[in-house]
Amino acid sequence: MDSHLVIEYVRVFCLISCLMIGGYSDYSKLIVRDKIWIFWTFPAVFLLIIHFIILQLSIWNVLMIFLPISLAAVTVFEIPKFDSINLVNSLFLSIYLFGIIGFFGGLLNYIDVDFYTLISGEEDINTRIWWTLLFSSVTIIIFILTYNIGLLQGGADIKALIWITILAPSWYFIPKPYIYSHTSIIDYDEILFQIPPSFVLFLWAAGLFIVTPPFFLLRNALKGDIKELSDLKTAWHAIKLPLTEIKTDNVWLLSDVVLDNSGNKLHTVNLFIPEKNNHNQNLHEKIEFLIEKGLESAWVTSKHPFVTYLFIATIPMFIIGDPVAILMDKLL
Repeated sequence: MDSHLVIEYVRVFCLISCLMIGGYSDYSKLIVRDKIWIFWTFPAVFLLIIHFIILQLSIWNVLMIFLPISLAAVTVFEIPKFDSINLVNSLFLSIYLFGIIGFFGGLLNYIDVDFYTLISGEEDINTRIWWTLLFSSVTIIIFILTYNIGLLQGGADIKALIWITILAPSWYFIPKPYIYSHTSIIDYDEILFQIPPSFVLFLWAAGLFIVTPPFFLLRNALKGDIKELSDLKTAWHAIKLPLTEIKTDNVWLLSDVVLDNSGNKLHTVNLFIPEKNNHNQNLHEKIEFLIEKGLESAWVTSKHPFVTYLFIATIPMFIIGDPVAILMDKLL
């Protein structure tokens, strides 16, 4: 077994181990501490550096590793103001400096590229890896933006996806899925493009929710909780409970009130996802506020342990691989 394959399997071990620990914490406590992602970032970065040295990649690629790391750091650390020189500031400054040097050094050496040969893997390995790290940095930015605008609510979910992006920036860094190498269902060499492993894990994890909406709709319809068209916004993934019966903190409130300038209730609204201030506000205070404004019941949805789903999603990812790439290959 060559060194490249050994590192690939060590990387898989890190992926499964980290998500198993984080998934258990998310399932049992509905919280995943930042120290888990910080701890497992060290072996992830170490594996990349060792891998790049074995492949004899350029210094620009080695330094480029720190660009996605610098982006990920803002999700778990308060970025220093650099108003004084100390160990922490020096460490962060070094990470940013290495990432910037790797980025601009790569621009000077690898920017002139044919994107078809890049996607098909015909470019030299230094060029391919540099562009892979650039795309992984863009992926991390996308994850951060989806959290900031509220498309994804769980901070731990975003940190898990970002960590996966650092560990395995592309499929080059992990073993081929089972059906690619052990079956004739699909020819791996015919696949031109695959979405990043972190996106694939997200898709497989999100797929677990696909079967739930019909059950929620049927349950809420039979109970008579769907009375208005606006109820359909929440009825497919939430249930309606009397405010006095909402006792647990493991739920998100999806009902709110709109007030006039005098503070009187104008009407109620149903939310597709909880607002940021709703998520951060004490649940009991919010319930008391809604009762005070005349509401008797509200739509609520459970806080799902999504990191646990990411851990489970490693099974179809390593067996089936990228469903988008397979679908595109069969259709085109």
